[in-house]
Amino acid sequence: MRVEETLDVRKRLREAVVFYETAGKVAMIKEIDNLNGQFAGDGCYLFAVDLEGNMLAHPMDKFKGRNLMDLRDSLGKSFIRKIVDTAKARGGGSTEYEWPMPGGEIEGRKTTLFERVGDFVLCCGFFSSDEPSLESHYERLFGPLE
Repeated sequence: MRVEETLDVRKRLREAVVFYETAGKVAMIKEIDNLNGQFAGDGCYLFAVDLEGNMLAHPMDKFKGRNLMDLRDSLGKSFIRKIVDTAKARGGGSTEYEWPMPGGEIEGRKTTLFERVGDFVLCCGFFSSDEPSLESHYERLFGPLE
């Protein structure tokens, strides 16, 4: 159910913020990078981008250290740009995009919640099995809302 998934992701984000406030940025990045760490599991993981769109921390090596500001999903949505711009303007939010599901090449609709913490943005998402949101319907018909 989408509500339960959203609450779980929100809880993970709050736990990550507390971890950051307690242990600091270096420890936070190290823990996010750890695929077996406390912020990964159950098909869900955290990642962190700076305010320029550079991937600071991600449990998969292929993304770390890269500028992903213009990364687009298969529908053309620049979702990292949306995350960064929204976090700068409002401090946090959520977005949906198409993304390969764990363990395969098949794409699914991923919902990511994010929160700005200092000079970077913590992000965590889940693949939704519910009906697409109004934003998703609009984007499928008319393209990204950017």
